[in-house]
This record gives sequence, structure tokens and C-alpha cells, in this order.
Amino acid sequence: MSDQLSVPRARRGRVIFDTFRSAYDPRLAAWLLFRSYVLPELAATQLAVQEAAPDSQLASLGVFGVWRLLATNNRELARCAAVFSSPAAAVEAALVDQRRTGELQLAAVRGPVATKHAWVLRGGGRPVVTSARWYESAGEAVAAGRMATTVLASAEVVQAVSIGTASGRRSRVLERSS
Repeated sequence: MSDQLSVPRARRGRVIFDTFRSAYDPRLAAWLLFRSYVLPELAATQLAVQEAAPDSQLASLGVFGVWRLLATNNRELARCAAVFSSPAAAVEAALVDQRRTGELQLAAVRGPVATKHAWVLRGGGRPVVTSARWYESAGEAVAAGRMATTVLASAEVVQAVSIGTASGRRSRVLERSS
């Protein structure tokens, strides 16, 4: 009876990473379509916007890399705005973005119709993070953006990459130790 009870660890959000086998991957197409509505200025830009370090172990896993922010219940809260040239570049960008959450500016954006709104975090005038879904009002989108910013600041950055297989399924590959 005198033993102390252990205090359970508080659960944190997670930043996870996905990669795609080619520019024709259907999941990448869906990602780019949503981004084109949220960030029309990036709709016609090249996919690979940032290069990976040449000695990176994650560079060989896939063609492109993206990061996503998940809540403790695995619901997707946010996505990176860029599609990186490799998973390694996405990991490095997520770590940088996480360190500078206090410097990012939140703004609501209107979607393709009046009842669709999203949010974007910008740093230095450049889009860095976007919402992962549509909201019915700009106020709801901004509130969700504030929550995602709070979660991102303390999220666990998972050092693994989800990679597509020939069948279209995803598998998680641990390539990097923290």
C-alpha cells in the first residue's frame, strides 16, 4: 500500500512520413489536388522542392516525401505544404517546422465553394503547413489551425517512413534512429 502509483505519460500527437513510388501514385495525386485548392499558387509548381542530404539513409526509400501531423487518436490534423524530393528532406523539414511553430502565421483560406474553408501556416511569406481537411466556416478553420499548431509544437517526430508497395498498400519502414 505504500508503493507510489506511476503517473501515466501524457499522450502527444505524432508527425509521420509518407513516400510515393512515382509521380503517378494515386495518393500523391490526391495530396496535390487538395493542396491545389488550399494553395492555388503552388498548383503548377514542381513536385521536388527541396533536396535531401546526399548521405541520408532515407533517400533511397521513395521518390517524394511528405509529413503529416496526427492527433493522439490518429486523426490527421495537418500536412506539410511542400512535397519534398525524398523522405529524408521531409524529415528534416518537419523538425525545422516544429522548432519554429511560434514564428508561423495562421490564416484561413476559402475553398472551391463558399462552405469550404481551410487554414495555412506561413513562415517568411511561404506556406509551410496546411489543414488536412475542409471546415464549414473560416472561424472553425482558424480554431483548428490553432489547435494543430499547439499539437505540432510538442508532437513526437516518428523516425520511420510509410512506403507504398506494388499492390497499393502501405508499410512502415524504420530507417533512422532518433
